[in-house]
Amino acid sequence: MGFSVSASAAIIFISFLLALGALYVAWENSYSEVVSAKDYWYSLRLSQINFKIGSISILPYNTTHVNLTFVFEGQTIPGNVDIIFNGIYSNSVDFNYLIPGDSYSLLFPGADTSGNLNHVSLAFANGCQLIITYHYNGTNYVIDSSSTQCVMEVS
Repeated sequence: MGFSVSASAAIIFISFLLALGALYVAWENSYSEVVSAKDYWYSLRLSQINFKIGSISILPYNTTHVNLTFVFEGQTIPGNVDIIFNGIYSNSVDFNYLIPGDSYSLLFPGADTSGNLNHVSLAFANGCQLIITYHYNGTNYVIDSSSTQCVMEVS
């Protein structure tokens, strides 16, 4: 008693359909990951293009720390901010989200009253930075310069 040709063909056909179904699921998952990555990239790029910081002030807090306040004017981004003072990582602050038009304050150990130039960089979650140079003039902290920069693609 042998196996019929039609039964063998049916087994081969069913096996082919199962393999095709598995390949389709794998392709669909890969495609959705690519679309998700592209959407994230576009959102990140838009947040970098629209990144803007408004007014900035630095005020003494105590003998070791200063209070830096800035107004965020870009599009809403996650609020993780790393603080780098004079080239050394200082600390990190989480504001949840940075909302356009809102004012944000953070403390860092930058109370240098020697009159020397100090540099503080705020690194934001979208890859952009706010770079501030300031000094103490005997009575107040004076901001000498501030600039923003965003990391672009490397080719």
